[in-house]
Amino acid sequence: MLEIKNLSVTYGSKVALTVPNLNINKGEIIGVMGESGSGKSTLVNSCLGLVRFKGQVTLETDNVGVLMQEQHYVDTMTNQKIIEGLLNTRIKRDDKLAELINFFDFGSQLSLHFKNLSGGQKQRMSLIMVLYQEPELLFLDEMTTGLDFESRQALINHLKVYFKQHQTTVIMVTHYAQEIEQLADKLLIIHDGQVMAFDKPKNLFNQYIGYSAFIVGNNAGNSISIHQPEEEYSVARQLIDNGDDFRRTQGDIELVYTAITKGQ
Repeated sequence: MLEIKNLSVTYGSKVALTVPNLNINKGEIIGVMGESGSGKSTLVNSCLGLVRFKGQVTLETDNVGVLMQEQHYVDTMTNQKIIEGLLNTRIKRDDKLAELINFFDFGSQLSLHFKNLSGGQKQRMSLIMVLYQEPELLFLDEMTTGLDFESRQALINHLKVYFKQHQTTVIMVTHYAQEIEQLADKLLIIHDGQVMAFDKPKNLFNQYIGYSAFIVGNNAGNSISIHQPEEEYSVARQLIDNGDDFRRTQGDIELVYTAITKGQ
């Protein structure tokens, strides 16, 4: 679905991003993590042809959808008029659109104006219009930033069902590890303009953390890696005897991200 070879993006004299080789298959959901300025948005913009680059980016489809962090629409019309006007259709005569509105629980917001919507409602409205086009390849760039936990979780739950039903290929840029844990098939980590890792989260956990880990005090920065199953009992026993608050994990993405970017 998407292939990148020897990609290089330069802003002035600074190399902002290099990607030697990257292949994303049809139907895969890729979670992209990295610090601000690491090159995540540059990757998306390169794939969309919005920045100049050296190398090769090959998309197997022209049916591409994009949803960025912030959306803006006029406030002089209701949301229904905006949706119908931009999509050139009518909800009452369009079963596909009506189903999307129902799927994202947006029916009660149709009579409102965009400025009166919550952050989560605004993103759902934008998703309705993007997904109406039935994109084969979808780019989501920090779409849940600024949303409260409840709104973010509700949106992720909707998308999890939708992507499974439609086999959409998704490139999802986010700094929320939980979103990747819930949605992504693979994790792509970019750090200082370099691709540091690209694989299934479970494989990366096994490679960089081990068999499992204990996170002490609910702080991913304070963890104990376990490399063999037989080690777990003695370590857990010691933590219990010490009165420590801890949890066990075999897939915490924040641990993986920290280990890779800090070179642990």
